Amino acid sequence: MPKDPDYRSNSLLRGLSILECFNDSNPEMTLSAIAEAIAVTSSAAYRFVVTLEREGYLTRKDNRYRLAPRVMDLGYRYLASLDVYDIARLPADALRNETGFTVHVSVLEGCEIIYVYRALSDRAMVSNVPIGSRLPAFSTTMGRLLLSDLPEDELDRRFADYTFAPISASAPASLEDLKPLLLKDRARGYVAHRSHLATGTVSIAAPLVSRHGHYVGAMNLSGHESQLQITPELIQRVQDVAANISEML
Repeated sequence: MPKDPDYRSNSLLRGLSILECFNDSNPEMTLSAIAEAIAVTSSAAYRFVVTLEREGYLTRKDNRYRLAPRVMDLGYRYLASLDVYDIARLPADALRNETGFTVHVSVLEGCEIIYVYRALSDRAMVSNVPIGSRLPAFSTTMGRLLLSDLPEDELDRRFADYTFAPISASAPASLEDLKPLLLKDRARGYVAHRSHLATGTVSIAAPLVSRHGHYVGAMNLSGHESQLQITPELIQRVQDVAANISEML
C-alpha cells in the first residue's frame, strides 16, 4: 500500500525539540549543548535559537539560554482550556485547607499523567509535584485510576512499545503485572498506597468522571507517611470531593 505523505515541518519539530531540552536538571543550556541535544550543527541550532529568542520563547544571559515566560503562557492557555482544571481548582483548595495536605489534579496522556493543578500544603514535610510534571501512570495512584478506565485493547496499544522501569519493588514491572491491579482499582473506585516514586509519601486518589461515565482526570491527597494516615474516613472524603467535581464536569 502507498505510504501516507509526511506533512510535518522539520523546522518546527526542531524548534519544539529545543524547548523540550530544558527541564529541572537543565534550566540553562549553551548553544553547543542545545545543538548536541537535538543532533544538529551549532550553526543550524543557532538559527532556531535566535528565532525562539526573538519570538519570546527563550532568553539569553551571556552565552547561556533558558526558557522565557512566554512558554509558561502557552502552558496556562492549555490548562485554561481544560474543564477539569477550571472546575477542580476551588474544591482542591478547599480539601487542602480542610485536611492540611497537598491536593494534586492530573489528566492522562499516553502512558503518563500530567499534573494540571496543585493545592500546596504549608506543612514542613510536604508532597510537592509541580504543575506540568509528567510521571509514569503505572507508578502513581492517579495514573492507575485513569488507566483502569481504558479497555484492554487500548491498554495493549498504549503499552505496546513501553519499557517499564519501576523504582519500587512493589510497582508493577510489566503490563501483565499491571492489568490485574487495574481491575481491582476500577472495582474499588480509588487507589491508596505509599508512593512508588517518592520515599515516605503516601496518597489517596479518586477519579473525576464525566457525565458520560468516562474518567477525564483524577485527584489525590498526598502527604508524608508520618502525618497522613490512610483511613476509611479520609478515603471517603477524597471520594466525596471527587464526586462533587464530577457532578460539575
